[in-house]
Formats: sequence, structure tokens, C-alpha cells
Amino acid sequence: MSLEQDLGFFATDVSLEGKSAIVTGSSRGIGRAIAIELARQGTDVLVNYNSNREAAEEVKDEIERLGRKAVIVQADVSDLAQHQKLLDTAVDAFGRVDILVNNAGITRIADILEESEEDFDILIKTNLKAPHFLTQRVANYMIAEGIRGCIVYTLSISDSLASDNRAAYCISKAGLEMDMKVYAGRLAEEGIKVNGIEAGVIDTDLSRIRIPDYEEASKKGYVFMVRPGKPEDIAYAAIAAMKIYDTGRLIPAAGGTMTHLLNLRMMTELDSNRSQE
Repeated sequence: MSLEQDLGFFATDVSLEGKSAIVTGSSRGIGRAIAIELARQGTDVLVNYNSNREAAEEVKDEIERLGRKAVIVQADVSDLAQHQKLLDTAVDAFGRVDILVNNAGITRIADILEESEEDFDILIKTNLKAPHFLTQRVANYMIAEGIRGCIVYTLSISDSLASDNRAAYCISKAGLEMDMKVYAGRLAEEGIKVNGIEAGVIDTDLSRIRIPDYEEASKKGYVFMVRPGKPEDIAYAAIAAMKIYDTGRLIPAAGGTMTHLLNLRMMTELDSNRSQE
């Protein structure tokens, strides 16, 4: 790639002004925060939802209040036949698509010894298969149109920290991290940047129930977590993933939960601290 060419998201000073994005699962939680932050940065946004249109309308209104265009699309991303609708609607509304944020995801809670095949399949289909093929579709569109775009994956500390009551979720996120890296390697030569966000314990409908567990672990010194994350924390990481001079990388947004610690705070007396007689 010559220096005279458009470097797109690999430029030194990446601007999101005038860009357009598809954000899956953006009617609430992390997706909502990312969509709104993109609008603040000057980006038009397609707001995707599955069932809650009222929430999607609120996101659309907020984006328009920020002076950007927004369009709503109902689509279950686990249904691959609906992916073209997302792309076509965004292109019709904005003229092009520069950014894809793979954010939509679900979870199920079940002991790994009792997990059903049905739950496992829907987790893998929604969290892994869907973003894999949506990325393929959008990437091929970008290549055909000569767009040096950016693709961002909302990933999780669960891609490396195992939870035996959320096995399928952890497996899907681990696979998704590799999916991100594989696409990053393939698309770099096309000038398309691909990065992920390593989200920690975030105060959303999906993970709020787990916050007390992490707070207790933090008090005991097993993890370091000053506070639970907010969706806006992940939104800022998503912007960093678009602007960073790198591809195939995880942007940390884990609130310290991935910092290895062994603080034995309950051990107030240690033999090594006693004077030797």
C-alpha cells in the first residue's frame, strides 16, 4: 500500500466524522452506548434490534438529537437470511457502510452437566456463527466498493475465564476472539481494520446479576475491580478499537478483572514477618 493511497482506519489520525455504521444489538446496553458514542463522533448509525422496537426508537431519537442520521432495522442476527437486509438498509440510508460492530449476543445459565443441546446450539448460532457470516458479507461489500473500513467485535473476559454454568457462552466468545483474529489477518491487505473489545463485568441486563460475585472476589483479593463497568466504558473502547494503530487486537475494558493478583489479606500474621531469635 503506497502512502498516497487512502489509508482509511489505518491512518494516523482517524476521524469518524461522516462515516456510517451498522451496530448489531444496539437497542440497549453496550450496543446502545456504542451507537450513541459513534453519533457523537460524527457517524450515522443503523440501529438493529430483535424484539424491543420502542428501545430502538429511543436510540434513534438520541442519535438524531446529536445531528446524525439513524435508521432502525428489526433483524434476528442468528437468521443469516436477514443479514443482507441490514447491509442494504444501511447503504440505502447512508450511501455506504464504513463500520460494522458485531455486538448482538445472548447468554444462558445452566450447569455444564445439565446444559441442553438446544441452548448450546442457539448460543453458538447467535454469538459465533452470526457475526462470522455477517462479517463475511460486510467485508466482501467493502472490498467490492473499495471501502477501507473497520470491523469491531464486542468480546468478553469469558473468552479466557471459564464459567462452568455458562459453558456455551464462554465457548462462543473464545471462538469469536479467534474469528476476529482470522478476519484481521485476511482483511489487512484490503485495508480493513478488525479489532475486538475485552469487556469485563458490565452493568447491563445480560451481566448485572454477576456483579455481586465479582465484588466479593475483589474484596477477598482474587480479582481487582474498582467498580463494575458501564456500557459507556465499552463504547469508549470501541472508538479506541477503530482508531488504534493495530489490527487483530483486543482492547482491554475489563476493569482489572484480568489483572492477576494473589492478595492474601486475611493472613495478618506471616512467619516471615516475625523477628528471628
